[in-house]
Amino acid sequence: MSTPLPPPSSPAPAYRRQPVNIACVQYDAKLGRVQENIDKVERMTASLRPGSVDLLVLPEMALTGYMFTSPTTILPYLESPRIGPTSILARALAKRLRCHVVAGYPEALPSAPQQPTPTPSSSSIPTLNVLAPVASSSRTPTPASGANEGASAVPPDAGPREMKALEGEGTGVGWNSAVVVGPDGDVVGNYRKHFRFETDKNWAREGDSFAYYDLPEPLGRVAVAICMDMNPKDFLAPWDAFELANFCKDNKVDMLVVPMNWLDLPGEPPEVEAPRDPQAPSESNLNYWAARLTPLHDPTPGYSSPPALEDPQGGKEVVFVACNRVGEEEGTKFVGTSCVMTIASSPSRIELVECCNTSEERVMLATVQ
Repeated sequence: MSTPLPPPSSPAPAYRRQPVNIACVQYDAKLGRVQENIDKVERMTASLRPGSVDLLVLPEMALTGYMFTSPTTILPYLESPRIGPTSILARALAKRLRCHVVAGYPEALPSAPQQPTPTPSSSSIPTLNVLAPVASSSRTPTPASGANEGASAVPPDAGPREMKALEGEGTGVGWNSAVVVGPDGDVVGNYRKHFRFETDKNWAREGDSFAYYDLPEPLGRVAVAICMDMNPKDFLAPWDAFELANFCKDNKVDMLVVPMNWLDLPGEPPEVEAPRDPQAPSESNLNYWAARLTPLHDPTPGYSSPPALEDPQGGKEVVFVACNRVGEEEGTKFVGTSCVMTIASSPSRIELVECCNTSEERVMLATVQ
């Protein structure tokens, strides 16, 4: 278990009128074993009391695993918004705990073949605030038709022509997405990963842009991103473009929530680098995430709020939530280190509120004053 960190030394910002309680579920998801992963999440969260948290976060592709190598391998696991296994679990958790839930899942295209299911009671999705770095737009996501959990999207008689159509002629068969659910169990947002990692490019389309959601206090304006969104686009964009951090800065977000399947990248040879302690967090990853959020804590030019929302200390505080997974999948190891940080620019400040280590499965609880 990781050692609890002392509470932040700085006072709560004036614009947050009550503490925010956050839970991240860090665990070892098993590839393709959806029901087993559902059961694990339910067991891990069973001790949480209703009203004890304001936000619960599950990792990227929380119930399916991540290392899918082709469109055909992931087709049976693509989910429809609202009524796929991840949305059903997230809605149940949100209603039981009376909190918001963010959970990653592989989203099916609206045109993907699906098994017929009863139509659930309708619940509208509020307008999604989607803003590109240059221009802004607003849209309401359109849900796809439903699919039973475990039902394959591949027709039993699919031949080469049908499979070629299903694989999207190389354009992708779905999106790497995250559902946002409110305390009443209604879906209030659906974000599609904007920057794709190499594994995503095996099957996923690129999401249109970064996005934020205006949620009730104490959450406020919440940007949702997924894993690779933290990096320079395709690892080719300039480091100091800081695409996601500048989006958060320009749109004055209060919180950045990032479900992840963040890899444990190879380090120096053993004779150069000491073995990592599995009971400690990855300091290199904590430092990397903080560095990728530089525009939010660099005092020049600063990150200021409207006058009515100013922090007495001079800079707007942003809460950063990273929910990662642990374990290995297809030879790939994940680094854990789920964390909550608070970040401000004037004065420049980064505080680690709580984090997991690189190997543990647990529900990490953090309170931001």
